[in-house]
Amino acid sequence: MRVGSAVYHRDRYLAGTDCDRANDLNAMFADPAVRAVFAARGGFGAARVLEFLNFEAIRKDPKALVGFSDTTALQLAIYSRTGMVSYSGVTVCGDFTASGMPETTETSLWNALNLGRFDEMAGVTALRGRVAGGRLLGGCLSVVASLVGTGYMPDTGGALLVLEDVNEAPYRVDRMLTQLRMAGVFERAAGVVFGQFEGCEPERNVEGTVDDVLREFSTSVAAPVFCGLPYGHAEGRRVLPIGLRATVDGSRGTLTIESQ
Repeated sequence: MRVGSAVYHRDRYLAGTDCDRANDLNAMFADPAVRAVFAARGGFGAARVLEFLNFEAIRKDPKALVGFSDTTALQLAIYSRTGMVSYSGVTVCGDFTASGMPETTETSLWNALNLGRFDEMAGVTALRGRVAGGRLLGGCLSVVASLVGTGYMPDTGGALLVLEDVNEAPYRVDRMLTQLRMAGVFERAAGVVFGQFEGCEPERNVEGTVDDVLREFSTSVAAPVFCGLPYGHAEGRRVLPIGLRATVDGSRGTLTIESQ
């Protein structure tokens, strides 16, 4: 992979060594001419660079960081250490295609980066409670679960946790939610909002569905719980600002994000 004048070689399933990838990111945040950083793709590897990041440099010159899925680790860690807001819902290789970007996603990204505006999101259903509000944290469920017990997981007290995932069987979704619950992630959360769970089908019909898992989960926590947010690995997802405040209203079926 070529970045600037340097040539980096793949390291197994990674685009380069952890230090090389972290150095690239540190250089981007240290360069005042760079005003936005886009993740190329998801997969795995973002968590491996966290210990090599210069969080002080990131704090001194916050800029738009756009990513999705595996980038959840990077976005939550940066928020935890610096309070910088980032944008979840788009990767370059996954969304900038020859046929263009889905209109809903493109408009959502443009409004977020250029106008600091976030249109109201509809389709939300209340599973427990009716209204909740707090700063948005979360992203890909499996990545969020992997940060528990590390120094990079932000404090979820008062947060509105948004969770989604892809290609995880219902029992695996159940396992991750159970881990987060037992770790106390939901104890002081203002609410939990589930997005899309794309391709999360059971291996056998008798095992039940992801919807069954989410409904049961809603009975095991004290916080309000909602589902149906148009955010996840399916087409037509919306871009979410990680770290901004939002309110979800189950009666109206909406999630509203405060403008920057």
